[in-house]
Amino acid sequence: MKTHASSLLAAALLSSLAPLACDKSEAELVGRSCEIAGEVAECGGGSVAYCSSFEASSDLEYGPCLEPEEIECEPGEVHSLGPRADEFEQAVCGDYTERCEVWGGEPTWRSDDDCETPLVLNFSDAAMSAASRFELIPAEQTPAATFDISAHEGGCVSTDWPTAATPWLAVDLDQNGFIDAGHELFGSGTRLADGRRASDGFVALASFDANGDGLVDALDPRFGELLLWRDHDADRRSQLGELEPLSAAGVEALPVAGAEEAACDERGNCAAIGGRFEHAGGRGTLIDLFLSCH
Repeated sequence: MKTHASSLLAAALLSSLAPLACDKSEAELVGRSCEIAGEVAECGGGSVAYCSSFEASSDLEYGPCLEPEEIECEPGEVHSLGPRADEFEQAVCGDYTERCEVWGGEPTWRSDDDCETPLVLNFSDAAMSAASRFELIPAEQTPAATFDISAHEGGCVSTDWPTAATPWLAVDLDQNGFIDAGHELFGSGTRLADGRRASDGFVALASFDANGDGLVDALDPRFGELLLWRDHDADRRSQLGELEPLSAAGVEALPVAGAEEAACDERGNCAAIGGRFEHAGGRGTLIDLFLSCH
């Protein structure tokens, strides 16, 4: 009888402690750093927490524990939203889509442009056609390395690559001295302040135009963060000596207005030719590259 009573008491004690153990597990998990965006961890009781960013430049950490009914969509799902208004973008990119991504610790539908569109700068002042304003090295002629242009799971990691003559416009968000992926370029991999991805490079650059005057210049607080990445060896890795401040090239302002003309090459890459800018050697052109995946 005593043994039976002891068993009941032990069972009751374990039952009372179980919620506390679960709560403690959840408290330890939420906010903990993690390595892989979208990674799922069990909180207990059927709830899960997702690894994600919480600000445009933050490190990854686990978000709140979510019950199944609180999960809006399955990360990685893609839906079509219909054709684009701009004929050029429709021809190059196809229909608008939305993708389920984890942001702020919760899966949610986000605009997903399958066009990879980082900005480059052409420093030539010579009169030339739109098609000759950008020069790309075929993917198969570059070192066997990849670079995550789209900066999201399942995105393209192998594209043709610009020469050092038309460097990437970049920003070292985590200040580690390297350009790690498309989220540190200006294009469709850019994460805007509200968590959305930029639809193109000009929209991404406009997020730095704090006073809304149509230019990103010294009057905008983040102008000093802008970098040029001249990948001299085309290895898709930013090395010492390949990064320099935009101002070092004598560029004092960049226009954020969209494309004025467009052109494509025989490999399916296209370019939206934007506004002109002044630099130490004359005038140049801002170009949004629509890179085809190879």
